[in-house]
Amino acid sequence: MMFLLRMLMKKGRGGSMDPLHVSMTGVRMGERFLQIGCYDTSLLAGLAAKVGLSGTAAVAAIDADDARRARAAGAKAGALIEIYDIERGRAWPIDDSQFDMIVVDDTTDGFGGLEASARQSCLRHALRAVRPGGRIELVARMKSEARDYDPLGEMSAAGFKPVRVLAERDHFRFLEGLRAAS
Repeated sequence: MMFLLRMLMKKGRGGSMDPLHVSMTGVRMGERFLQIGCYDTSLLAGLAAKVGLSGTAAVAAIDADDARRARAAGAKAGALIEIYDIERGRAWPIDDSQFDMIVVDDTTDGFGGLEASARQSCLRHALRAVRPGGRIELVARMKSEARDYDPLGEMSAAGFKPVRVLAERDHFRFLEGLRAAS
């Protein structure tokens, strides 16, 4: 009896709240979002659930492992997730201004671990893929070791203006950039 009571109380105290890394993106129902990379399946599953049936959830898969993780996240969340293959050297199969928001998954240092030219290519394509007035958010797990790249500088160099750190909390760092409205 005590076990059942604890379960009911726990469920009633915000069991439906989103994890921090999902809620910090600000993705809303009905939006069209593209996630670059899929290293944290709970991030993708949470965002896909947020946009619901009236929105679009998509992943720009950097490699076959990204695509596999994205499919698994969609199956787990019961969400339709479009998967675009963006292997190096290929043109992105994504239209200009197709998305309201871009989320870069750097939660396991997968994006940061790419070569600088590959990161810049992804960010330039992201700028083209997001609508004027749209935004990009990079979600990164904070690490103690130094990294050899400056994500704010790279976002700015790709054309997002302004760029800023939204927050650093619970081992995550959230960076945001905007595409200027035309």
